Amino acid sequence: MNNILTFGELLYDVYDNVSVIGGAPFNYSLQLSRLINNEDKLRFITALGNDDYSKDAINFINNENIDSSLIEILDNYETGKATVFLNEKKVPDYIIHENVAWDNIEYNENIEKALQEKYDMFYFNILSQRNEKSYSTLKKIFKNIDSKYKVCDVTFRKNYYTKDKIKESLEFVNILKINDDELAVIKELFYPSLENDNETLLKAINKDFNIDYIFLTLGAKGASVLHNDEYIFSPSNKVNVIDTVGAGDSFCAALSYAILKNLDVNNVLKFASSVSEEMVQVKGGTAKYDTKKVKSKFGL
Repeated sequence: MNNILTFGELLYDVYDNVSVIGGAPFNYSLQLSRLINNEDKLRFITALGNDDYSKDAINFINNENIDSSLIEILDNYETGKATVFLNEKKVPDYIIHENVAWDNIEYNENIEKALQEKYDMFYFNILSQRNEKSYSTLKKIFKNIDSKYKVCDVTFRKNYYTKDKIKESLEFVNILKINDDELAVIKELFYPSLENDNETLLKAINKDFNIDYIFLTLGAKGASVLHNDEYIFSPSNKVNVIDTVGAGDSFCAALSYAILKNLDVNNVLKFASSVSEEMVQVKGGTAKYDTKKVKSKFGL
């Protein structure tokens, strides 16, 4: 049985009058929960407001393979929202509403009790640290958790990151998932004089932070991984792309599952790539694909 703990934002993307549940840690938790077995346990730490959005979210979660016992309902804050709109150039843009429930996750007795257990995997991201309250809670988790694997899916949004918070996270993890845009930010902050080469940059990160697995997604080009000082690139297959929302979250969920199942690094990368290719062919970050079909290809 695997014991998994995840942390971070749950928010609703609001387009005109349509609200869609999301947030990278929620999408990750959901997609991983659909890959693991029923006897495995996945608990998600977040905070919601005492409102209609939170009722909808809890109802959604209770129909999935996710334990909601560490989800906090806060009376003084609203459930998180991201308002999506077209800017002056008619390009989609968004505002992530500030000082909402997920910015104010409390380090409470339930979390303290949960941290007395051992975990196979713990997941978090950078965005969830933007507010002092949730950041402080996450730092206490860093200090107290006993987890074999510690995963960070970077998730830079707007200007909600600092060099110090990135450094702390990189020092803590042994699995990092990053995309090419995020790698460009890390290069600018940490390695401005290095050549702009993916393998060189991942090796520099590994040298400084000693991270066992560093996964880099490259959009339509494919994905790569650095493990045991070996850089492996896997080109993507041609698929009919319908929606890229949640593709990175599903990639991270899939690599987490494959590592828990002890696949070799080549197959971890191939499995994660296969899952994200399935996800871009369906609409939305919470969409379902045929998990049995993909798992069976890898003997899972």
